[in-house]
Amino acid sequence: MYLFIQILLLLAGASAAILVAYLLLLACAALLAPRATPAAEASSRPRFLILIPAHNEERLLPRSFSSLAELRYPPECYHVHVIADNCSDQTAALARTAGAAVHERQDSTRMGKGHALQWLLEQLRQQADPHDAVIILDADSVVSPNFLNVMAARLARGERVVQAYYTVRNPQKSIAVGLRFSALAALHYLRPQGRMVLGASAGLKGNGMMFAAAFGTDGTAAA
Repeated sequence: MYLFIQILLLLAGASAAILVAYLLLLACAALLAPRATPAAEASSRPRFLILIPAHNEERLLPRSFSSLAELRYPPECYHVHVIADNCSDQTAALARTAGAAVHERQDSTRMGKGHALQWLLEQLRQQADPHDAVIILDADSVVSPNFLNVMAARLARGERVVQAYYTVRNPQKSIAVGLRFSALAALHYLRPQGRMVLGASAGLKGNGMMFAAAFGTDGTAAA
């Protein structure tokens, strides 16, 4: 029995050591990652569809639209689509006032973000709105003014799927928010940067994702 416990402890220690070594490798590799994305040529202006699934987001949606209004990108090159999913508040009305194309969905059996996005993509396929890439944002997201410029540059480099870095706002607000900021910096920035340098996938986080149209979001190919 004692020998068995020793073996378990050794295995646990070895597993922990491997994990720490892996994270250390990613941290070191991240130091080699570029800190900025070179701008694309001025003539490269891909068209984006920005999809925002929203369920009763009347309180947070205006802040998201305020940040979208500050995008330094030609307005004619992107369209914002909001899916008001099983909403019972003013989400749809607020989105329309902000100038977004609004798609209202009521489905009590297939609920959730995944079903909502699948439904919306099907509507967009039928509309055949020309685009080069699709971006998925949460309704409470605040984007940086250069967000689409960076996505355009990545698309011009031939990248088909891109995950944006996202974190919390105002990390100095409290200790809890600061700790969450640090955790997300490690999870959403440091580790993906290291994995990218090593040639591995950075992973998708569900928010701030870009998919090139040819990758499957427009129905032309399987994702």
